[in-house]
Amino acid sequence: MSAYFWYWTGFITYSIVVIAIGFRVFLREKQSGLESDNSEFWTASRSLSGWAIGLSISASMMSISWSGMYGVQLFYWYGVGGMWLLIIPWLVNMALFYWLAPRFRQLNVFSQPELMQKRYGNSARLIIAATLLFVFIAWGGAEVYAAGQIIAPFLGITPQTTYLFIALVVAAYSYTGGFAAVVSTDKIQFALVALFMAAIAWLAWGQTDWSMETLVNLSPPKQEAGMWVAPGITLILLTAVAYLPGWLVETDLWIRLQSARSHAEARKGIVVASVNSLIFVGIAPAIIGLSALQLFPPVDGVIPAYLNDGALIFSEVLSRYAPAWLSLVLSIGLIAAAMSTIDTCSNIVALSLSRDIVEPVLMKRKPDAAAINRLARLSSVFAVLLSYLYALFTDNLWDIFYLSSGLLTTVVAIPVISTFFKKINSRQVVSAMGTGLISTFIFYFLEKFDLLQSLEPAAIADTGLGYILWAFLLSLLALFAAGM
Repeated sequence: MSAYFWYWTGFITYSIVVIAIGFRVFLREKQSGLESDNSEFWTASRSLSGWAIGLSISASMMSISWSGMYGVQLFYWYGVGGMWLLIIPWLVNMALFYWLAPRFRQLNVFSQPELMQKRYGNSARLIIAATLLFVFIAWGGAEVYAAGQIIAPFLGITPQTTYLFIALVVAAYSYTGGFAAVVSTDKIQFALVALFMAAIAWLAWGQTDWSMETLVNLSPPKQEAGMWVAPGITLILLTAVAYLPGWLVETDLWIRLQSARSHAEARKGIVVASVNSLIFVGIAPAIIGLSALQLFPPVDGVIPAYLNDGALIFSEVLSRYAPAWLSLVLSIGLIAAAMSTIDTCSNIVALSLSRDIVEPVLMKRKPDAAAINRLARLSSVFAVLLSYLYALFTDNLWDIFYLSSGLLTTVVAIPVISTFFKKINSRQVVSAMGTGLISTFIFYFLEKFDLLQSLEPAAIADTGLGYILWAFLLSLLALFAAGM
């Protein structure tokens, strides 16, 4: 039998398992009379343990696109200095989440748009819900794209067809099981992703020299400064500006904290996720990326074409150094990594679309609970479809992650943090949100068409991220100006 047969067998078997989990959650809810309970569908009854929360956050962050493709690319592009562009900001963010978890939970709302409605009115709710729609469609689409690119060669089909198959499976178990199914499947997906990352790191490590002399003499293709700050101080600082405020109010972490059974369990979940992140978003990608610099070295600063800018490092390591049986097992880990992030992102999209945009309108007509729950379930399927469509037009993870994270910073962070300050009013928050949303896209396109760089300091212009800094500053200015 061909290798394709075994890869397809693994893909189908895993798909059946996660779909069965979603159906099992549905049957359990039906037996309890909760199959039409939207609170159960979206929040898992706010009864999650710290371990469930921590493993779910870990599985979402340990994705193909983030810790896999992009995380490895950063260490390949910049060497050790790549740590400043993903894992260090993420660990700082987790520490802040640990500190603020009780305060976030005391706000006593489930979603951030609900918080905006409660404090600042309907306009604020709609703006933040629309922003979250864009951000998480982009993240879900990035994951579908990354998974398709890496998995397709193992299945012998096109990446576009792979996108479709993955989307259909995630849509199936998201429809039946809702958030509880997402968290339940995340536990399995975490184990498989951890196995995958560890095995790839072990394979790459075994083929390379890890002496200090070798590491010092590596020549990353995008190194701008010394070994430890290779991306350059300006890019490191702009990354912190782009990521940290937005990640601090990141919605998928937010709803997991709100779903915990207590403050202590919420904080326990953050600790579990932080340890896993250090290992599987920091150390393992570093080993793989730095090993790839030795296994597939750039020539005169040019990345070999077969690596597709570093996106196919996983595929090359698997095909060259893994025995067939291990390659099969690890391909299932790839699929699990993809689905764990796609279902999380799609859940946020569905939550924003159904609970925060459509339901408030429908509630005026007083529909029955079953109708509202059908809307929620169909929204979950629609959200996966949107991610699939986005993936069809994606070819650059750098832009996706910075633009989407930048929107969290320029549109979402300021109003959420403002809820802790009683003197900030609705006009200020809506002004800040509208300014942040519009200016981010305006400055982004000006940057893309090289119309902003001539007005920026050279150090900022070279990063291509000035649009986030200017939009964030304008958003803050609008907040204070509207309060005068």
